[in-house]
Amino acid sequence: MDTFDSQATDSALWLHVRGGNGRAFGVLFDRHRNRVFAHSLRLVRTQAEAEDITAMVFLEAWRCRTRVRFVDESILGWLLVTTHNVARNQLRSGLRHQRLLRRLPPPDSVPDHSEAVLDAIDLGSTGNTVQRAFTHLNSQDQQILLLCVLEDLSMTDVSQLLRIPPGTVKSRLFRAKQHLALVVTVYNPIQPSPSAVGEST
Repeated sequence: MDTFDSQATDSALWLHVRGGNGRAFGVLFDRHRNRVFAHSLRLVRTQAEAEDITAMVFLEAWRCRTRVRFVDESILGWLLVTTHNVARNQLRSGLRHQRLLRRLPPPDSVPDHSEAVLDAIDLGSTGNTVQRAFTHLNSQDQQILLLCVLEDLSMTDVSQLLRIPPGTVKSRLFRAKQHLALVVTVYNPIQPSPSAVGEST
């Protein structure tokens, strides 16, 4: 049985993984699965979907173990980028499935309007508005925003992971933030507080 230091860096452990060592891969899975799962939850609607995506990401890591990229000896960035790509592919697959279902004749049952009511209630919330705005960003801008802002990776690290110049990361991040801020301002304008209204009269 191969021996290795479970406290070693990701890149050191990956040398064992490339040789087919499942125990070393298990150490890395335990080390990063929570971050990958949390990242998945930002991209899909349910915990079950996030769990599926997490499993697919690590399956892809094992399948592509000779082509994985590291930043500062960490595999986390590659896993997060792969999470985004897997979630996007799942979304596309889901949309194709929905289009197919829409072509089928409707069932002879009384429709349940509860989900439509809940959607209407949520429509005005800031979180929902940001999510809708986020979905209108292109895929690379979404990746940069998630990696830089939510995952707190440096622009240099993101540049290496996505193989684009640091200046491009910076400009795309600025543009994405502007887009989100504009949408939130338009659909959720800040209302003056009662005290401020009283002072102005």
